[in-house]
Amino acid sequence: MATESVWQLEEGEVRKPGIEHVVMCALFTGIGIVVGTLGSLAVPIGFVSLFWPGQAVQVVGGIWFGWWGGIAAFLFPLISNALSGSAPLAVSLAYTPSNLLFQPMLGAWAFRFFKADPRLRSGRDWAIWIVFGVLLANLVGALWGSLILQGFGMITAPAYWTTVGGWAIGNTIPSLILGSIILYFVSPLVMRTAAFCKGYWA
Repeated sequence: MATESVWQLEEGEVRKPGIEHVVMCALFTGIGIVVGTLGSLAVPIGFVSLFWPGQAVQVVGGIWFGWWGGIAAFLFPLISNALSGSAPLAVSLAYTPSNLLFQPMLGAWAFRFFKADPRLRSGRDWAIWIVFGVLLANLVGALWGSLILQGFGMITAPAYWTTVGGWAIGNTIPSLILGSIILYFVSPLVMRTAAFCKGYWA
C-alpha cells in the first residue's frame, strides 16, 4: 500500500460499515477500559492521572477506525472513570467533547486531511502525528476537561492551569511513547484488514 493511496479508494473499491467495525469498536472499548482504569489508579494527581495510557488507545483508534474509534474513545472513559472513582458520571458525560472529538478525532482528521501514513514512514508523517495527534489533541482536551472540573466545583479557579498542565502531561507522554510504538509497528497489520477506515466510517 503506497503512501499516496493510504486514504484513497482504489479503482472499483467500495467500503461500507460492517460487523468488523462494530467488533473493533467493542474491542477498543474493552482495551480502553482496562488501560484507562489501570492508568487512573496507578499515578493519580487530584482528578487527573500523571500517566494515562487510555489516551494512546483513543488517538490510535480514531486514526485507524475513524468514528468507530471515536465512539470507543467516548464509551470507555465512562466505565473506567466509574471503576477508578476518578470522576462521577455527570462529569464523565461532560467530558464528551474531549473524549469523542478532541482527543481521538483531531488526529484522525489530520491524518486524512494531510494524507499522512499511520505507519509513520516519513518525517512529515511524524510531524503530523506529533503536532495534531499528540500535542494539539491533548492540549485542547486538557483545556476542556479542566474547565469541566472547575465548572463542577471539583477544582478551584487558581488550580485550573495546574490541572491543565497535569492533564496535558498525563496524556501527552503515553500518546507519544505508546501511541508512536503502536502506530509504527501495528499499523501495517491493521491497514490490511477490512476494519481499517479510509474514510470516517469505512
